Amino acid sequence: MNSGLPEGKRIRIRSLYGFGPEDEGYVGWTQEKARDTYLQKLNTGDLIMIYGASSAETEKSQRSYVLGFVEIEARPVRDTDRSSPMAIERKLKRGKSDRWTYGILVRRAWRAEEKVMISRIAFNSYRSDAGQALAIHGAELDEDEINEALKIKVREVNVFGEPPVSTEQSEAMPFADVFHPSRAFPNSPGNRTSSYLDGETFLYIAGYSGDSHSFLGRKKKQGDKGIAIKIGISNDPIRRCSELNLGIPPASQGKWEIKYRSQAFPNIAEAEAAEQEFKDKSAGKLESLGGEFFWGTLGDAETLLISLPGMARFRSK
Repeated sequence: MNSGLPEGKRIRIRSLYGFGPEDEGYVGWTQEKARDTYLQKLNTGDLIMIYGASSAETEKSQRSYVLGFVEIEARPVRDTDRSSPMAIERKLKRGKSDRWTYGILVRRAWRAEEKVMISRIAFNSYRSDAGQALAIHGAELDEDEINEALKIKVREVNVFGEPPVSTEQSEAMPFADVFHPSRAFPNSPGNRTSSYLDGETFLYIAGYSGDSHSFLGRKKKQGDKGIAIKIGISNDPIRRCSELNLGIPPASQGKWEIKYRSQAFPNIAEAEAAEQEFKDKSAGKLESLGGEFFWGTLGDAETLLISLPGMARFRSK
């Protein structure tokens, strides 16, 4: 597929009465059989484009508009396992506690930052006269439709039950950019606050120390030695690593660990330039997970780091 999605990923559509992954980390169905039928058509890592149902229960301004995207793990869940106390209470007050109880687990979510009608994106897959059938069974977008979906500006948001979204990754961007390495964070003009004065800055590589396949909801293929990797810059990589781990439950067996750290760059701009060169050279060596995150081996990441001009590095463990 040449749509701009990573190889193997697909997008299906699903109508809902709203979009609130911050309180509901799942996509729900009222009938278990309907959920299971939909689930059979998905693989872990696939995407669902959510649009507002044409129903009185949907806020009028959201009806038939694309509301956002979710990345799923192909695993059934119950609503109570992936709902905040507020969401559970809201369903009780509305008398809907027996609705949408059978779910598919959501790992990541992006809210649409512009108003786009579903008919403009899913011009082949969506039919207004098939609303009920699409609500239950959905439809898979074809390549031309995916190309349009990837143009929608989105912002990543928190998913209930998942680690909080890093503020580094929360800027609005075309959905296509989610699947490519981000540009290095620009050095903004003007004065910086005392919490980060311009000066010595390090380029670091962090690796996830636990089961990265489970962490990302991937099926482990034979011989796959890859792990989740993050590239970044900081004036204090150890502190930055602690911040990354704030969103991971203390009982978790996996944590982010700093694996490599560069020499100190004299300022942020030079560190950003090295970070961007790493990202530019990553194609074919590491798989982009979007933004500053990659999939690959630490050996390949180290080799790439060493290849950067003038790079003196050392293992910081």
